[in-house]
Amino acid sequence: MRKPILLALLLLLSLSGCLTLSKKSAEPVAAAPSWVLSPPKDSSEWYWGVGEGPELDAARRAALKDVAAKLRVSISGSLENKVSVRNDTVDRQARSRVSEEVQKTEFSHFAVDKTAPSPQGFYALVKVDRLAFLRDTQAKLDNADAAVNAAVAGLEAKSPIEAFLALRRAQPGLEKAIGYTQLLSGADAGFKGADRLRRYEGYLEQGVQAGRNLVFDLRSGYDDGDLAAAVGQFVNDSGMRTGRAPGGASVEVSASQRAEDLFGSKIVKLNVALTVRDGQERTLASRTYAVSGASVKDHRAARQGAVQKLLEALREAGPVAGLGFRD
Repeated sequence: MRKPILLALLLLLSLSGCLTLSKKSAEPVAAAPSWVLSPPKDSSEWYWGVGEGPELDAARRAALKDVAAKLRVSISGSLENKVSVRNDTVDRQARSRVSEEVQKTEFSHFAVDKTAPSPQGFYALVKVDRLAFLRDTQAKLDNADAAVNAAVAGLEAKSPIEAFLALRRAQPGLEKAIGYTQLLSGADAGFKGADRLRRYEGYLEQGVQAGRNLVFDLRSGYDDGDLAAAVGQFVNDSGMRTGRAPGGASVEVSASQRAEDLFGSKIVKLNVALTVRDGQERTLASRTYAVSGASVKDHRAARQGAVQKLLEALREAGPVAGLGFRD
C-alpha cells in the first residue's frame, strides 16, 4: 500500500515542478529601454555609449568600452580621407597606432546618464565630454612633442653614432606623438596635423638612415669568434652594419669561460664583455653579459647554447642598451 502512495506523491511533485517551470518560462522578459536599442547619436558635445553587466559598475565600464570602440572606427575611417603622410595614404601601422591610443584611453570626464535592469544585471548609458577628451589628448600630445624636441635638439652637430642614439631614444616619444596627432586629426575636424606628422615621420626615417650609415668593426680573439658573430647578427638585425670604415666605430667582444659536468650534462658558463669605441679608440659604452648553455652531448654544444642565449639577451635589451649605451 505504501509504494502506490509514494509513487503518487512523486508524480504530484514532478507535475507541480513542471507547472512552475512552465509559469516561469511564460513570464515575459522586460523589453530593453529605447535608449539601449537606439542610443543617442554622438554630437559636438558628447560621445555616447551603452553597456551591460552584472553590476552597475561593470555596465558602466562596458559602456565606456563601447565609446572607445565607436571612436576607434570613426577615427580610422576619417583618417583615411583626411590625413596625408606618404603618397596621400595612411599606412596600416599608422592606423594601428591610433587604435592602440584609443584602446588605452581612460575617459576622465564622463557621466552615467541612465540605468535600467537587464537580463544579465544592468544596462548603463554613459556620455563622455568630447571637448574634455580633445583637451586631454592635446595635453598628451604637447608633452610628447616636448620630449621629442628635447631628444633631437642639436642633431646636426652630433657624430653619426650620437645622432643614431638620439633618434633611437626619441622613437618611443615619436610613436606616441604620431598616435596622438592622428587621433586628434580624426576626432577634431579643426585640427591640422599633417605638418606635425610629416615632421615626426621624418625623424623616424632619419633614425632608420642613421642606423644604415653606422658601421661597426667587430673585434675578438680567435676563441670568441662565435660570440662576435652573434653580436654581428644582432647589429645587422638592428638596422646597422658591420665592417670596416675609415674613422668608424668598433665593438670589441671578449669572454671568459667555465666548463662543468653536472648530473650527466655538460655546462658552459660565459661572462661576455662588449666595449664600443669610436674612431679615436675612445670608449663610448660597455656592457657585460652572463650566459650559460647545457648539453648532454659535449661542451662545444653547450657553448653554442650559451651563444644563442647571448643573442637573445641582446635582442631583449635592444640596439641602444644592448651595446651598453644609456637607453
